[in-house]
Amino acid sequence: MDTYEKNLKSLEKNRPDLCKKLRKIESNDRFDVFLAKGDAYANILDRENNFLFYDDAQKAIEKNAKEYEKYREYLFLYFFGIADGKNIEKLLENEKLHQLFVIEADVELIYIAFNLIDFSKDLQNNRLVVLDYEEIDYSLLINMIHISNAKYYIRNFKLIINGSYYEQFYIEKYKTLLTLFLKAINYVAQANGNDINDTFRGFRQHIQNLNLMLENGKYQSLLKKEFIKTAVIISTGPSLDKQLPLLKKYQDKVAILSVDASFPILIKHGIKPDFVFTMERDEPTAQFFQEIDEKDQKDVIIVSASLQHKVLFESLKSDSIFVVMRPFAYNTYLDLHDYGYLCKGMSSANMAHEFSSAFGFKNTILIGQDLAFGEDFKTHADDHIIESNALLDDAVKNKNYIEVEAYGGSGVVYSNIYWNMFRNFIEHHIEETNSFMTTYNATEGGSRIIGSKEVTFKEILEKLAKEKKIALHVDKVDLKEIEKLKLDTKKKLHSIKEQSLALQKQINDSFLLVAKECEQLENKSVEEAVEVLSMEKTIYLLEEISKIRKKIDASEIYTKFLTSIIQPLMYSMELEIADIKVIYVDNAKDNQIKALQWILAHRFWLFSLSGVIENVIHIIDETEAD
Repeated sequence: MDTYEKNLKSLEKNRPDLCKKLRKIESNDRFDVFLAKGDAYANILDRENNFLFYDDAQKAIEKNAKEYEKYREYLFLYFFGIADGKNIEKLLENEKLHQLFVIEADVELIYIAFNLIDFSKDLQNNRLVVLDYEEIDYSLLINMIHISNAKYYIRNFKLIINGSYYEQFYIEKYKTLLTLFLKAINYVAQANGNDINDTFRGFRQHIQNLNLMLENGKYQSLLKKEFIKTAVIISTGPSLDKQLPLLKKYQDKVAILSVDASFPILIKHGIKPDFVFTMERDEPTAQFFQEIDEKDQKDVIIVSASLQHKVLFESLKSDSIFVVMRPFAYNTYLDLHDYGYLCKGMSSANMAHEFSSAFGFKNTILIGQDLAFGEDFKTHADDHIIESNALLDDAVKNKNYIEVEAYGGSGVVYSNIYWNMFRNFIEHHIEETNSFMTTYNATEGGSRIIGSKEVTFKEILEKLAKEKKIALHVDKVDLKEIEKLKLDTKKKLHSIKEQSLALQKQINDSFLLVAKECEQLENKSVEEAVEVLSMEKTIYLLEEISKIRKKIDASEIYTKFLTSIIQPLMYSMELEIADIKVIYVDNAKDNQIKALQWILAHRFWLFSLSGVIENVIHIIDETEAD
């Protein structure tokens, strides 16, 4: 089997579409290849632009290899352009490199590189990921960054442009790709870096609400119901007011998916939603339901996140309630899969949009989804029951707003970091679902939501809302099954507590050992500390840290349960540790300074990890005592 065929065979499993493209290429069309130095080095001529890639291929590759030495400690690298593949081959010689991503704008260059160099082993194990520029989208980049430990190295991200050829002829594509990468990195940072106190509150409330969840309907059974093809998601942006008359007229011909804040507004205007979605941890969310009579909640299916405050559940008067779990590892670990997982995003509108695709709606229409300030910095529709003056005051007084592209592409509007974050989640989900669900943005105002089709509300209703919806019947719960699930869940939580205690003891033992050796470094400069801590002690501590990290990474209770709870706090520390990891050193003294930084960072890391596990154990203890 020749080199090219070996590469294609290895590529096929992970990148089948690119493989098909490459199989259609029979020979060079745009480029000529010249081999030199006993076929060890290649030069490429772009006939279309009359441009030769290198003046001297060997010297250029050797120069680049020296330049790339500064990336020797990087675990993840991102390249724009494969060229002849030689720079890529040299980088892959570094065994410390976990993954190298290469994005190429001309598939013929991949064809050439794959004929010249055998990448089959690294393509097979996905250590080398070669991507066609045309297949790159927001979701793909998010998945690339989120895999393995790549998310911990986002502060060290660099998109390296592979030579002057790409700088001269593909700079605009490079800039577009870089912008999309940075947007994806921002998404990953936001998804991993929430407030630890919010996470603990959500976890505590989730544990407290487990029995309530088990006593209500199973979300998975709801998803199997037949209903209607078109849904409208109602959010509370300033533009909602103008859409309500049309929604009322067509309410029998579309599924109405309301966020919790829109529920009172709809009822006030004589519109009864089919579904209401609520997911905030905070107590004030209950106000959206407290003011609605039982008769107006009757027959409305309420889908609530399990991590909400108990006051919220006390305010629900519907007889059709589904308490679902957020898709966090600590939820999936309990094996209550029939009760379902919903809302990777961070707003009720994100939750409703994810439900829309899961339920099987073919068309989803967004209204009131401004995600931007309206005229005079108006934040919400007129009948929104919670005052939003704080948002307004903060935006006006502190200029705490950002410019984003306006709906329809006509200029810019003002948004804030939170709305922009919600928009990122919606755009990501649109990309994930656009093969089977079309999302229409009929907000007719606010910010542009990339991936959605912008239409007027009247136009899309006239086109899609033609059939009357049928009644939805919710399945009854089995009381015997509920009691068994409650008992099994209680046993599972006790087992989680015992495993967490055992892991915490191992962490504490390592922390005490590291902390004791570091006592002598207190109040000393880095230079002084290096002199105090012997090389033997340094190696001993590095080995101890490596040993405990391996134990933690191998622990199922950590990887499948604890991580998703403690992530917000530990993520920021992992970013700092990654900063140390990638430092390039070329002498013994700098290497010892780096080792010292690594040890001190892990002293705090171990201390913090033990502390957050202690909090998890305490929360489970509270529920066992109830």
